[in-house]
This record gives sequence, C-alpha cells and structure tokens, in this order.
Amino acid sequence: MPPIEIIRPAPSLQASASACYKPPADPQAPGFKPGKVAPGPNDFKLGIDGPDPQVAVGGTHDQQEQQRHAMLLLAPQAALSYVTGHLPGGFVPRVPSDVDVRGTLNQLNLNPPIGTDGVDVTHAVYQSQIPNASPQEVYDHFVNSPGEVFGAGGMEIRPPSQRLEDGGRYMLEIGGPVPTWLPVEIRLDSTARTVTIHTLDGHVLRGEQTFSFSSDCNGGTTLTQDARFQGSTELVGDMQKLASVSAGQHQAWENAHREIYEQFNGNRDYAGTGTGLFNQQQTSAWLESLGNVVLHPGTAADVAFDVTGELTNEGIDDATKWVGDAMDWAGIKGGRDVRVVGDVVGDVTSTVADKVGDLAKFVIDIDTPW
Repeated sequence: MPPIEIIRPAPSLQASASACYKPPADPQAPGFKPGKVAPGPNDFKLGIDGPDPQVAVGGTHDQQEQQRHAMLLLAPQAALSYVTGHLPGGFVPRVPSDVDVRGTLNQLNLNPPIGTDGVDVTHAVYQSQIPNASPQEVYDHFVNSPGEVFGAGGMEIRPPSQRLEDGGRYMLEIGGPVPTWLPVEIRLDSTARTVTIHTLDGHVLRGEQTFSFSSDCNGGTTLTQDARFQGSTELVGDMQKLASVSAGQHQAWENAHREIYEQFNGNRDYAGTGTGLFNQQQTSAWLESLGNVVLHPGTAADVAFDVTGELTNEGIDDATKWVGDAMDWAGIKGGRDVRVVGDVVGDVTSTVADKVGDLAKFVIDIDTPW
C-alpha cells in the first residue's frame, strides 16, 4: 500500500484563515439603503442610514454659530493656500506656510456628531475588497502613503506628510466648488489595525469614521469604513441645496478605496480625482451647482438670501463682540449686554433673510416654466 500523503495548507493561507473575522460593519445590513456609487473592480459598496444627499445640521444654536465662525475664519486661508499651491513655476511660496497651518490646527477642538444615528446623524458604511494583500499590508499602505490615498479622493494634506501619526492633525484641502479646509485629527491602533478620523472645529461636517482592515479568508482584505457625520452649521445646510456635501464625500472615498485596491492589483500610478487645479471633483461640483441654478432658479434665490443672512449674522456677531470686549477691557459696564443684543439682532436678520428666501423661491417657482 502506498504511503498516505498528508496535504497541509500553505503557512500564509493557514495564518489568513486563523485571522479571519467578520468585518465590523456591513453596508447591506437591515436599515441601510444603497448609495449611488460605482462598484468597480474592488466591489465597492455604500450603505446609508439617515439623511442623504442633504445631511442634517447638528448641534445647538450656539454650537452651530461657533462652527460657522471657525469655518469662515478658515475660508480665506483655504482660498489663499489653494491659489498659491497651484501657481505655475513655484515662484510664489505657499501661503499660509506649513508652520502657520500647524499652529491653526493646534488651536482647534474636536467636533463630534451630535444626536441619533439615522435621524440627526447620517451613518454610512463604505466597503471594498482588496485581493492579493493581507490586512497588515493594506493598513501599512494607508498609514505610510496618506498623500496618495487622500489625493485620490481629491484631498491634499497640509502640512505634507509621509506617514500618518497617532494623534496627528492635518488640514485636508479640497478645491471645489469653493476651496475649503477640512481639519481632522487621526488616531491609529496598530494592534487592531484601525485608522479613525475625527473632524475639528471649522470642518463643514461634524463627524468621525473608522477604517478597519480584516481578512477575507481568501488571501485578501476587506476594507470597511464606518462613518457618522452631519452638517456643522446652517451655512452648510443652506449651500448643500446647490451642491450636495455628502455626494462629494461619497465620490472622494470611492476613489480613495480604489487607489488602495490598485496598489496591489494593477495600476500603482492610479491618481483618482487628484489635487490638480481643475480636478474631477472640482469640475463636477461646479457643474452640479451651475446646473441647479439653471434648473432650480427658485432654490438658487433661496440659497442666496439664506447665505447672505448667515454671513450678515456673523458680521453682526463679530462686530458687537468686539465692541463688548473693548468695553470690558476699558472697564465700561454693559459689554455683555452689547454682545447679547448683537446676537439677537444677528439671529433676527438671518431669520428674516430665510423667510424672504422662501418667498422668493415660491414666487420664482410659479413663474418658472419647468
């Protein structure tokens, strides 16, 4: 009788099987609706529970005003950074400098989502398959090549970073439809192989999301991104009527997932959206906005009044705060009263502008033949 041959699995497959766990979240779980994304070769999926494509705005009145103030302080710096970062020839230095960007980031606080998932908070699960790479390899690529991963999603990292650091703070700069800074703090767990991103003051969203890397039991990796987010201020809530914030986010992460897939399965030079001056994300956002202005002129007028009201509210708040603070410094009584009155007048102004915008939308929609 011939000897009995015992066939054992290869060590790599044996290790993979022993580390095979169910992903921490499922985009097809009950209660989730499918998002509009392209599956691609990496079987990209998106499941959404909650407001989408127009996300809810979270936080109290004071919290929303605080985020509006922080966002408007970042806006001119983002525009200047975007312009100086795309001038040809490199003759003009990048402004603000990396040192200034770090200083700004260090002054910001975390702004997590507030409320109930699926109602006040949009819960989204992004998931893709990365064949031919272990969870550790995929995790390492994410951590060690952040410029490529985020760049594929249309986000430039400032200051530039060769590797993500635990507790590191970064400004993600996007170009469209208006140059914007998205400040974040990142937490790494090398043991659990997770990357968690928290938004900071001034981000257009209140949010947090965790990337997990688990074995697919077949020599590859399942990349799961569990995200929770909402609008940080009414200014975002108004502007998303013309250009969906969440749609831009979905497209960005779709391309970021694809960049990771391509590193192990084909095109290692895959750039996705990229961070060029006229990148895909910026162009599509402008086209969406202009298309909505033409197709929905009433909504465009409503947004114009709403945004003007919010900006006027901010101006009144800032001016009366400055006067009130100056009175306190000079020892003159009534500084607090000036700030309170300014806050009330600002709120009334934005409320009136909102009502006028609603009326303008109603009148224009009646006269619009489509």
